[in-house]
Amino acid sequence: MKQENIISILIFVSALFLIVIGIGLSVFTQTVTKYRYVYGFNVPYQETIQPYIGVGILIIITGVGCLIFAFVRLRIFEKV
Repeated sequence: MKQENIISILIFVSALFLIVIGIGLSVFTQTVTKYRYVYGFNVPYQETIQPYIGVGILIIITGVGCLIFAFVRLRIFEKV
């Protein structure tokens, strides 16, 4: 196996890990307790938020870009 192919495979595997980590961060939820005033009383209520969805989407996009790069790199070196 050529060194170019090995590097492409490593980029491919790394891209898969990035995609999995990005999906994990995107679906992570957290329940926080907030307070609001109702008839003069401070009443707690719970809200579910996704604090890492932006970072997760950026990691997914980076992983897909690396995946495409690895495919293109592998196709280019197969033709040579």
